[in-house]
Amino acid sequence: MSDEIESARIQVFGADPRHAELEARELREVLRGLDGAQVRFAPPEAPQATEGAKGTELLTPEVVLILTTGTLALARTAIKAWVEVRKSRKVRVVHADGTVTEFQGGVSGREVKSLQGGQGNQGDGPADER
Repeated sequence: MSDEIESARIQVFGADPRHAELEARELREVLRGLDGAQVRFAPPEAPQATEGAKGTELLTPEVVLILTTGTLALARTAIKAWVEVRKSRKVRVVHADGTVTEFQGGVSGREVKSLQGGQGNQGDGPADER
């Protein structure tokens, strides 16, 4: 195992800026649990003035985290697992060499229920314990 430190920019997307911030805070806590990982919010970039732009349109539903760790492979696994929990989650990891990896959320709970709908649930699962 090498002592090389790797870093990446992690863009966390949300339905709106507040949602993106909440999701980014949650992912930051997950990544902080990794051995040797340091995660912080990137400073906000100054919005580029666009002729005729309205104030609220300058807000983007994305928050950027900076990750520094000894191994990005472990971080990618943690990010993938975190993203797959909710269909609405989307993360883009921009590596130091410019390589981009994107993760999109998995199947929603409603879709899982729909897929299981044809099988029925007559006394053979956890739903009956309620």
